[in-house]
Amino acid sequence: MEKKISKTSSRVKQRYNDKVYSQVSVRLKKALVSEWEHKLEADGVTKAEFVRNAITEYLSGINKKA
Repeated sequence: MEKKISKTSSRVKQRYNDKVYSQVSVRLKKALVSEWEHKLEADGVTKAEFVRNAITEYLSGINKKA
């Protein structure tokens, strides 16, 4: 039996997420996303992990150029 999360608990989690995190959204061609998702699955990488790594790597490169 699944445990239900109370509405209060969900609101508290949402407030925390809104305070701590920012959301990023992008529109890409379906074919590109499909190819990307297949590659991610084959490599065992989540979309969030991929984006975090890409941003971190990009920022590291900027810091080296400065």
